[in-house]
Amino acid sequence: MGGTIKKCSKSYWSKAIQFIIMNFQKPAIQTFSHLKITYSGGMSDDSERLPPSRPRLLDFWEKGQVWFRDWIHGDRPWGDETLLDALPESALGSYGVKVGEYVKLDGQSYEPGQIVLVESREELRQLVGGMGKVEGLIFPWLDRVVPPGLWLPHLREIDFVAYRKQHGQRFVKSLAITAGLALLGFYRPEFLMIALLAAVFFGLFPLVDSAMAWCRRVDRLSVSDLNSQLVNNELFQIWISNRPTFLLKLALGILVLVFAAQFYVDKGSTALSNATSLQAAALVRDSVLSGDEWWRTVTAGLMHGSIPHILFNGMALFSLGRVIVALVSPSLLSIVFLVSVITGSLASLAFGHADVSVGASGGILGLLGFLLVVTHKFRRQLPGYLQSSLIQSTIVVAIFGLLGARFIDNAAHAGGLIGGVILGLICYRWLRLAPVRTRPLVAVLGWASLAVLVAGVVKIGVEIWPG
Repeated sequence: MGGTIKKCSKSYWSKAIQFIIMNFQKPAIQTFSHLKITYSGGMSDDSERLPPSRPRLLDFWEKGQVWFRDWIHGDRPWGDETLLDALPESALGSYGVKVGEYVKLDGQSYEPGQIVLVESREELRQLVGGMGKVEGLIFPWLDRVVPPGLWLPHLREIDFVAYRKQHGQRFVKSLAITAGLALLGFYRPEFLMIALLAAVFFGLFPLVDSAMAWCRRVDRLSVSDLNSQLVNNELFQIWISNRPTFLLKLALGILVLVFAAQFYVDKGSTALSNATSLQAAALVRDSVLSGDEWWRTVTAGLMHGSIPHILFNGMALFSLGRVIVALVSPSLLSIVFLVSVITGSLASLAFGHADVSVGASGGILGLLGFLLVVTHKFRRQLPGYLQSSLIQSTIVVAIFGLLGARFIDNAAHAGGLIGGVILGLICYRWLRLAPVRTRPLVAVLGWASLAVLVAGVVKIGVEIWPG
């Protein structure tokens, strides 16, 4: 027997119409005479082309047993099996998979996110072995879809020598990429910005990551430790991805609208020094120090100088912001961002050399600094990779700042980071992990800081709009 469970995730109207037609044409439960898989990309159903380990993973799932339940930490907000996708009632008690790509089975088309059910373990083994991408496994004794990260436990300790060799090779490769792109940027100054950005993503991040991984003493971790980390990390990622982000997306939308207004006003300007909008509302040194326009310490953090500038800042703000919202409080997000924008602006005025400075980087680095404190306090509960990734980001930003000192306001970055760390230390005693309610004082300060940021957006509009 086989069944399909539809989930429409199409982006275009034509695909949505196709989805509706397919639903009318295809019954909810369907009998397969055999299992034959073909792919839209031209791949065949030859399962021997895949590593034999994937079909054999079913050998580690004994009937009626769920190996990862022993490693779920119920005392943590994400320590809950119900975070995994629930099965529809029609799929309970069956074997099956959650499809991860477009695939044809017995002449019928399936889309990513759909569920295919089969009758026996052997049919599931054949299905898993012949399918290129699978988002989850389904077992008769479990009412949840098992994601790939929880398919297999660690069966042995890590080979420390091989581990270090692997990361050592990765380090050398990343170092060569970083050096090559940096030299290209300095040799051809017109490509400096693009070269350094490429160096960050393709060189610096893997470089620092491999160096930190090489130093990690994984040889001291038992199989039990490895499985505990595996389950904790997987459930934490699912928990974070399920947290509400509407307000954060709204804030990013406002920043994009501000930049769109800048773009409209600055259509004739090509440099920071003479861009109309930046002269009107960014952190212009003379206007602040001589003209007493201290409101610019806030508005500068809500503006950007280019499309790549707002693109990368937006991604960083979303990534860090959603973690703060999940771990501590949405109110603290606006508080930390505002305070860090101001401390970054003040540091730029005191120690920087740029006549004009703009961007949310100070506030973003403040979020990073605040999270460093948060992850230190809750280091026993949080996955270790979270703090490591924050430290890695801090190191990468520092190196990037040194390489790009010509166009990066490192004083603002440092001021924002320090502001976030100090605020984290001030709040350290009262921080709670994923609290159900926000403390009244924090809620009031959150609304107040949000009001200041909104006023900053209005001030930008007043200052830059023609007439």
